[in-house]
Amino acid sequence: MSLRVLFFSIICLLSFEQKIFAQIKLDGQFKNWTAQNTNINGQQVCYAVSSPVASDPKGLNRAESRIFVSFRPNDKIQNEISVTSGYNYKASSRVNVAIDKKEFKFETEDNFAWLTKYEEEVAMIELMRKSSQAKISATSAKGSKTIDTFSLSGFSDAYEAAKKKCNFI
Repeated sequence: MSLRVLFFSIICLLSFEQKIFAQIKLDGQFKNWTAQNTNINGQQVCYAVSSPVASDPKGLNRAESRIFVSFRPNDKIQNEISVTSGYNYKASSRVNVAIDKKEFKFETEDNFAWLTKYEEEVAMIELMRKSSQAKISATSAKGSKTIDTFSLSGFSDAYEAAKKKCNFI
């Protein structure tokens, strides 16, 4: 398991189980998005996160989907976009994120997907700030195809709050 997947797994677990893990701090609720921060092994991590407003097919047995934009000042990492669709992805598959007419292809490992180029992350964030929704299409290890729709309402404010909390402003 790569370090990136381990990091996202910890963040995801903390986000899903927020009541159990008191170290997650809510920095703000902004419509469909929240800004949160935590401390992992002495390193501050700040992120904007959202859950889908619609998922297809309905009734599929999986954990909740999420989209994250993360900041890790100790590693000088900002604007790191990742998604989880609530299941392990099909081996060697890509996750497709569509915003307006632009599509972004995410690399996958286990149950996380991410962009590999910083320039794509910056371009995607710019679109997320201007657009109303993002659609995430993926295929599970069992072959199930899913589409999750995320509202981008509140994204800009959650993004700015997370960025500010980790001193990237």
